[in-house]
Amino acid sequence: MDITALNSTKTLRRNVLRWMCLCFGFLSLGFAVLNLTVNNFPFLGYIEVCFSAYCAHTFRSLIRRPMKYGQAVSMCILISVIFILATSLTTPRNGVFVWSLSLPILYYLLLGKKYGVILSASLLIIQGTIISSMSGLPLFKTFNLSLNLICTYLSIWAVSHVFEGSRSHFSKRLKNLALLDPLTGAGNRLSMSHFFEIELQDKSQLYLFLLDLDFFKQVNDKHGHGVGDRVLIEVATSLRISLGRGYVFRVGGEEFALFCSFESEQQALDAAEGIRAHIEKTCFDIDGIVINITTSIGVARFKNTNTLEDFVNQADKQLYKAKQFGRNKVYCKFKKEYEH
Repeated sequence: MDITALNSTKTLRRNVLRWMCLCFGFLSLGFAVLNLTVNNFPFLGYIEVCFSAYCAHTFRSLIRRPMKYGQAVSMCILISVIFILATSLTTPRNGVFVWSLSLPILYYLLLGKKYGVILSASLLIIQGTIISSMSGLPLFKTFNLSLNLICTYLSIWAVSHVFEGSRSHFSKRLKNLALLDPLTGAGNRLSMSHFFEIELQDKSQLYLFLLDLDFFKQVNDKHGHGVGDRVLIEVATSLRISLGRGYVFRVGGEEFALFCSFESEQQALDAAEGIRAHIEKTCFDIDGIVINITTSIGVARFKNTNTLEDFVNQADKQLYKAKQFGRNKVYCKFKKEYEH
């Protein structure tokens, strides 16, 4: 599976923002020419020229770099300000206010439900106040115009809200299905790759613990796979609690991988030893059956030249040593064996 497919929301927002920059950049430039030469609105025209230049700059930036959330926020605010300003400077007969109807869709696509609600409500109040206070149309026509605008705006707002809520919900569910181990709730191998390649920005102090439950096959053979599965669930929960601020992944039948950052090698070794000792001392009570297990741990420290595969292989070699020299041990390259 392509890891980038898991970032569907970011990809969608980046593409929407790019095409917004392209479309609104040309439209803004065209309206700027009209306002400077025909409509005699020089202030608005100059603002539209600046906005068009900003759109061009943002578009070029998005071609080469990932989208920053601030870019989406800035774009939504700038477009809103321009439409509000244009509505207040012109008469309703010019129809500038009609553009406001498209903004809730853009708010929700670019910013999500939370800010979509805030900006959509703010725009409705501001534009409604401006239009209702205008004297360019008779009162009855202004009332009917305002009523139709409000109903249309609310309909678009409601559809945008429901669509974004459903899209976000199903996106999270699909991501969880793709990234989580269905038995233990820990991350799976794809989740591990996704976290390492995309989400983890600072790897300078990153360590990998590779754990294998010693003689776990005997648990399954003696008590059945149902009990074995319950033990794996308990172990995954125990690892999440013991590690605290790290990330737990199930990468094999009874094999787990843990990512965590430490300030020193000694801290990493102490944490690994703490996990080993905790599992050794824990009695897993599964429906009256008490299970005692131990774990062997291989520890690796990230190097700038490491790919994820190199990183895992480095830890796997240390895990092999821990199992080869007696199990229930912690091994690492920078210190052959942690004495306990």
